[in-house]
Order: sequence, then structure tokens, then C-alpha cells
Amino acid sequence: MIDDPEDDLRDRFARQRRCDQENAPAWRAELLHAPVRRPRGASWRWVPLSLATACVALAALLISHRPGAEPSLSNLPPLFDSRDGELFAGLDPAFPAFEAPSDFLLPTHLNLHLP
Repeated sequence: MIDDPEDDLRDRFARQRRCDQENAPAWRAELLHAPVRRPRGASWRWVPLSLATACVALAALLISHRPGAEPSLSNLPPLFDSRDGELFAGLDPAFPAFEAPSDFLLPTHLNLHLP
């Protein structure tokens, strides 16, 4: 007769359940139904921290909100005040004779040399 492999598996699971029940930690059933009590003073623990945070926030608000002088338009520099002469006469290029090392690879019509 052929043994059913599921019977062997069932026996192994049954042995494992018995082993788990024998090695399970002890527990008290009355603790499952007891009401949960908060430790005393747990809610008052955050009061000093929240007060300190509020004081820091208030001090930062008072320091950052200083009423200053209103800006007036007469203090601004003139926008379109230019001197006589060429527009970019005083601007010299930083590298007047710079050529990239790969310029020889470009076709001659793409090599632009600005004055």
C-alpha cells in the first residue's frame, strides 16, 4: 500500500504544534481583560517642553518683526543715468587670445573670432 505524503505532513505539523505549546511562555489570562491604565504623570511630562517651544517661537517672532523705516523712492539710484562715450568701452575680455584646443576640428566657416 502507498503512504499518503499528506499524512506525513499532518503528523509533522501536529508534532510542531505540540512542541510550540510545550515551549510557549507562561501568560496570565487576567491581564488580557484588565483595562489599560496610563502611567501617572505621563501627560504632564510634555508641558515644560511645549512651554519652552512656545517661548522660543514667540521670541523669534518678536525679534524678526521689527518695524523699520519705509523705503522711499528718492533713495534709489537713477536707473537710466549713463555717461557719454561708447557703451562697452571699458570692458576688456578676460582671455583676449583664447582658442579652444579643438578649434582646428571645426570647419572654417564655424570658427568665429570676435574682436
